[in-house]
Amino acid sequence: MTKRLSLLAALAALALAGCGDDAVAERERADRANALFAEALAAADRGDDAGAEALYRRLLTQDGANAAAHLNLAILQHDARKDYAEAIHHYRWYLDLQPKSEKAAMVRDRIAAARTLLTTQLAADALARERQGLDAEREGLRAQIRTLDATAADLRTQLRERDDAIADLESRVRALQRLVETLKAAETQAAAQAQARLDAAQGAAAQAPAQEPPAEDTSALIKAIRLDAQRMIEEPDGGQAAENAATRQAVEGRADEPPLAASPIPGHRYLVRPGDTLSRLAREAYDGNAARWVDIRDANRATLSPDGRLRVGQTILIP
Repeated sequence: MTKRLSLLAALAALALAGCGDDAVAERERADRANALFAEALAAADRGDDAGAEALYRRLLTQDGANAAAHLNLAILQHDARKDYAEAIHHYRWYLDLQPKSEKAAMVRDRIAAARTLLTTQLAADALARERQGLDAEREGLRAQIRTLDATAADLRTQLRERDDAIADLESRVRALQRLVETLKAAETQAAAQAQARLDAAQGAAAQAPAQEPPAEDTSALIKAIRLDAQRMIEEPDGGQAAENAATRQAVEGRADEPPLAASPIPGHRYLVRPGDTLSRLAREAYDGNAARWVDIRDANRATLSPDGRLRVGQTILIP
């Protein structure tokens, strides 16, 4: 501010000295004689740049040809406000109004300096805007990176969960494989035991004395052994449950046999005819529910063949 005041004082001294054209000097003295000009100078002396600027603009509104006001406002914009474009504008106004002024050379020099400073300022502003744009872009990229990191973490979690699920399934498969192997071994063992019992019974029958029971009784024994072997293979408990049930029935006494019916009726006995099958009999007896053939098979397991086939003329119970 001191530099600017010194410059304004020097300009005033030049004007008062009357150097150059008398008409020009007279015009500048008239411009400075304006009361608003004096107020503006006083505000500038106090360091009130905003007040001085407002007074100069008010004066130019009333007297747009006041060269001194243009010059002082240009210096104010140049030195205090750093508004170089505005300063150049008022410098040019001054030169248009006072082209022969002794201050013209100084004003042109200030215009050149203001242009240099304006170029630097514009470049700095452009650089600042570019930096702001880059900062915004960088922040956007950081946000994208954070999003991608979160997505990657979620995918890693899903992969771990999938790996855990696969490991659990593989463990179950191994357990099922062991169970299948165990069942196969048990089935093989049961079949071997049943065959051993059958072979023993046949050997005993072949070596029996002349007074042995009739052949039909031996056949019944072999048939029973075969049925027992089949139960051991087919039933998880080796037919123990069926054997226990037969024992309880023998001890407790057998109930009267159900009546014989001409068609499959629940609670009745039925004489097997040509073409009968367990599923067909179940459909007729249980209102089309062929799946209940298992109930008929289980109720007649002791008399049915191992493969579950019916024999014509055979009597079975429809439970």
